[in-house]
Amino acid sequence: MFYRRALFYWQFTAAILLPVWVVIGQGLFGGTDGWDLVLYIVLGLILGFAMFVVAGITMVRPQVRRTRSVSAQDALVFTLWHVAIIAYGFYSQPLVATAIVILATVAFWSALWQLFTAARARVRDAFSMPDLVTETGQVDAGHYDAQSPGRGQVIVVDIDEQDEPRR
Repeated sequence: MFYRRALFYWQFTAAILLPVWVVIGQGLFGGTDGWDLVLYIVLGLILGFAMFVVAGITMVRPQVRRTRSVSAQDALVFTLWHVAIIAYGFYSQPLVATAIVILATVAFWSALWQLFTAARARVRDAFSMPDLVTETGQVDAGHYDAQSPGRGQVIVVDIDEQDEPRR
């Protein structure tokens, strides 16, 4: 849980630091000339934007905001993605660059799918509230207490048996 919480705070910092690391690392270890460095700066901006988008989609999920930690699936994908980016700062191999692109795509779609799944569950819970109306459309005579889950509000319906049902 500690690692997942650390990734929660790290993901926005990583969107700035890791692209900068790629530019600095390629300048130090890559033996690149000036035009390659310009290309790494442009690609670093694109990488940083992609990381901000994935972090934003992750932060939208209520479970992530409430627990202040990413899911286990997010932790795995983010770790692999960030390790590949750090490795690319040392070694400019096409295989590592391909891994970064694939892992960025996986991180984006994973975050989007988890957001969709969480939203679907919340909508399903909202529409599955207990229904007090019977199949005939009338409320049976009696006393009903319904408590809203998690909110503590109480709905009380008292119906006198002498009252005429409204039509």
